Amino acid sequence: MSPRMVYVDASRPSLVDGFIRKTFTAMIEGVRDAAVASHLISREEMDRGIRDLYRTAASDGVFCYTFFKAVAVKTDESDPAPGSDG
Repeated sequence: MSPRMVYVDASRPSLVDGFIRKTFTAMIEGVRDAAVASHLISREEMDRGIRDLYRTAASDGVFCYTFFKAVAVKTDESDPAPGSDG
């Protein structure tokens, strides 16, 4: 597993639009209704969070997020686990 950091500010306008607005914030907006309906968050809190995400796209805004990339290998279930006696 390894971290993948995304840092965006006004010096990278294509990332401000393409990542902050059209990817990350759009993803959060896409789960808004389900999150509110499931009572995970209030409508007001969700809307405030979405406004805050858009605020990071302003000329003086900063967006920094760390994703994690992980790789796994699925083995045949009949194979013994690595390191086992078999």
